[in-house]
Amino acid sequence: MIGLRWEWVAIGYYAYLLVLALAIKRFARARTAAFAGTIAVIVVIGAQSLAQLGPTIGRLTFSLLIPLVILLVGYWLSGLFFVSPMRAVERWLMAMDDRLLRRSGILAAHDAGPRIVRELFETAYVLVYPVVPAAALTLAIGGHLDALPRFWVTVLLAEFVSYGMLPWLQTRPPRAIESAAGVMHPPSAVRQFNAAILSRGSIQVNTVPSGHAAGAVATALAVADVMPVAGIVFAFLAAAIVAATVLGRYHYLVDSLLGALVAVSAWLICR
Repeated sequence: MIGLRWEWVAIGYYAYLLVLALAIKRFARARTAAFAGTIAVIVVIGAQSLAQLGPTIGRLTFSLLIPLVILLVGYWLSGLFFVSPMRAVERWLMAMDDRLLRRSGILAAHDAGPRIVRELFETAYVLVYPVVPAAALTLAIGGHLDALPRFWVTVLLAEFVSYGMLPWLQTRPPRAIESAAGVMHPPSAVRQFNAAILSRGSIQVNTVPSGHAAGAVATALAVADVMPVAGIVFAFLAAAIVAATVLGRYHYLVDSLLGALVAVSAWLICR
């Protein structure tokens, strides 16, 4: 049994944001939401504890859905802490991309390559949304309900560390900066779909480390611990998602590498 529980990870994250909102004036607009979120998380986790005493279907529902809802709300809550972009940080991140991706010809090769390849990477980026619940469901269907607590600790820890850095590292995604500069990307139907999702469900800012990379890699590692074959599948998806975040300019290269590093660290802590 692991010593760290996902419930404490969740409460700790929400309490951390609440303390920042109350203590630092520039985050004042997040105070009401952070307070409401913290109280709601405590109440929901308390109800989840009671549900563990009930029927199996109730326990399964809470084990699958409640951590996922807490994760999503935690993501949206972090966006309220964005005040203004740190342009010096953005320039450094973009300079690293220019050095490692543009001068090497990687981005040019991606943009000039077959359209089907670009569409596949954009599809991989779409999969970042269902990959976490799909992994949790895979564990449940595979008869590993006892592995769900560790799974959620690993995923929530990786994701919340990434989101929790937003108050201190405030940047815009590279696609937004490049779009404002007139940089055009090759046409892609799936990219248009991604843009529609981001315009409606995203916090519209960048996280350093990348929550996308952190969540995908943490998911693969947590599944591989108990279901190695399924873990290989999720590892392939994670690699595709990480690559897609960079090639599609949804994240900087440094973001995604740091996100993967955070995920590995979270996984090691949970082991």
